[in-house]
Amino acid sequence: MFLQAIKVKESRLDSIQLKQSPKIPRQHTPEGLSKIGLFNSTFFKGKKSVEKKKQSTEVDQRRPLSSFQRIIKPAFYKNVFTTQYIFFCENGNNGNLVRRILQGRGWFGEQSTSYNVNFIWRQSNKGFNYSTLTSKSICINHLEHHHEISNKNKLHANLKTFCQRTNKKMDDFVPVTFIINLDSTTLQNDLKRFVDYFIEIKKDKLQKNIWLLKPPDLNRGRGIQLFSDLKILVNQIIEFCKTKNVNNETKTISKTAKILTIIYPEVNEITGQAQIEFTINQTTSQDRVIVLQKYLETPLLYNGRKFDFRVWVLIDHTSKYYFFKEGYLRLATEFFDINNLKSLYIHLTNNAIQKNHPHYCKYELGNQLSLLDFQQYLTSQKNTIITSVGIVSKMKELIHQTIFCASSKLQNNNKDFQFEIFGYDFMIDNNGKIWLIEINTNPCIEESSPLLQKLIPRMLNDAFRLTIDKIFSPFKTSQENFLNNLQEFCIPGYSDQDNLWDYMGQI
Repeated sequence: MFLQAIKVKESRLDSIQLKQSPKIPRQHTPEGLSKIGLFNSTFFKGKKSVEKKKQSTEVDQRRPLSSFQRIIKPAFYKNVFTTQYIFFCENGNNGNLVRRILQGRGWFGEQSTSYNVNFIWRQSNKGFNYSTLTSKSICINHLEHHHEISNKNKLHANLKTFCQRTNKKMDDFVPVTFIINLDSTTLQNDLKRFVDYFIEIKKDKLQKNIWLLKPPDLNRGRGIQLFSDLKILVNQIIEFCKTKNVNNETKTISKTAKILTIIYPEVNEITGQAQIEFTINQTTSQDRVIVLQKYLETPLLYNGRKFDFRVWVLIDHTSKYYFFKEGYLRLATEFFDINNLKSLYIHLTNNAIQKNHPHYCKYELGNQLSLLDFQQYLTSQKNTIITSVGIVSKMKELIHQTIFCASSKLQNNNKDFQFEIFGYDFMIDNNGKIWLIEINTNPCIEESSPLLQKLIPRMLNDAFRLTIDKIFSPFKTSQENFLNNLQEFCIPGYSDQDNLWDYMGQI
């Protein structure tokens, strides 16, 4: 493999060849683990593995440094590349990590504003003018219509239409969900549909009839509430309206004050019925939507605690989509108790919530585990029905369906300079059934554990190799071998040349 360097000769630039010394192969984890592409996060306590440090020492002892090896990498990049492109990275959600990865690309320079740059990394695409994506002059890390799957009520509507068209049952892989628009003219009827179902489920003595109230466009557990009583639901709806009004930057014009009545059975009443009456001031904004979703009451537990899975999906600038091979588990700090709905630390496994618990990291660093850790736990429990490989296979099947259900809408653009990394959340019940919980735009990329200190940088770097490195290549001719070795983010079981994004299909 040869790398291009530059020398000045008689006022013109000529290329010379620098031959790199043979690379010592990386020492991988045991063959059985590398075959399934999973690794044990408990083996690694820092950003550099012990075996990588050991290998580096052995190489130093076995051969002297060549003149090429003595050149510090950043200085070498600076000599090879001139700044050809400019990027802007918005603060928040570990933006410094994105900067560090982009700064390793010597042909990119950073700018403190998003004006007149080539690549923009932002937390959302609100206010972004997609009509500017008409040439290779600018790229953004959000699809124009990502909300078709990242917004909970839009995802539900798209999946519902898809299942009707393909004769599938959405309730087989998504918990029962009701979308309630508080500003709709059909609000009373929509609410009645939910109440009727709620009462029907209540007759089942085997269920606690627990539900989640979720805002449709927030992630990281923000705004989620639990309820098993209709009176509590009414209070939560009223509080939601107050919060929504406060968060709105512009005041909405009141449309009408709507009086709502919820009638439900009550054994203590003479008539056998009771009712709740409350008032909602409807607005012209038409954006106060709540999602009511059935709580999974019988989750599979890890040592008595609830968990879910976080995996990443990439849709690139050519509408190809990929699955990142290494996901992880997010665990609750407190032991599972279906009768305690007051503590969100029992029921919501988002790191943004769990990190505030005084016993956070008591059982696992960052309350997170790799898929291999989980497989080893299943093996220790003699659970041969559920496997990590089987779970990943089912996840991929459901990911296909979420992409298919909104494919025409996701493609509804003429721009080739946008991509998106989604965070998919799944749960598994005690029967081994996989459930899709939600899809997040701008998923958390905080390196909150040694496991994520390895996974997230590699995930981002490999995503950039498939997107911005192809859009903003430093060379007129492709030199893929050089790009593969540009940054090394070591994950045992994989070589630095591997791209861990597994191709799934084309939209």
